[in-house]
Amino acid sequence: MKTFKEYLAEGKKSYNFKIKVAGDLPGDFQSNLKTSLERCKVMKMEKISTTPIQAVPMDFPTMKNCEVHVFEVACEYPITSPEIAVDVKALGLGEGSFRVRGSDESSETAETEILNTDGLLTDSQYKEGTNVKHKDFFGDDFNKSFLKDLSKVAKQQKKDNGQTEYKLPKAKIDKTGVKSALGS
Repeated sequence: MKTFKEYLAEGKKSYNFKIKVAGDLPGDFQSNLKTSLERCKVMKMEKISTTPIQAVPMDFPTMKNCEVHVFEVACEYPITSPEIAVDVKALGLGEGSFRVRGSDESSETAETEILNTDGLLTDSQYKEGTNVKHKDFFGDDFNKSFLKDLSKVAKQQKKDNGQTEYKLPKAKIDKTGVKSALGS
């Protein structure tokens, strides 16, 4: 049988967050962030990645041509994303230059799922990509066959709906040489 202390140790919960900062970091940002979050008993804090410079980084539509630094924070004390955002803002960052998300927030899980689909985004050589014959999808031959198929489908739909296809009479040439569809 387990002791009471063992049950308490198993029941200890951690609250995980990702802090994303766009642009250049102020000096000693990581140590200052850890110090400002001491009130929520930080168990673990590490910089997990830095994205390459992007024209418009994900989560930062107002920022242009900057990199994004991603920190992972695990706290013992129950705290919310807006409370951590206040601490990050107190470090001198503007509201538009950082995002704080809990690990269970929908946007964070959706981003993780997008990045892990099919492994194509992590494979720089695209080895598993299919070989595409461009003639099957582009060019004049494709356009001509597409238009033929489209006209066949349109005719079939008119036939199925009981509509008759009306055609204009052949053009007649009058004495002045001007073509007239209606005739004279």
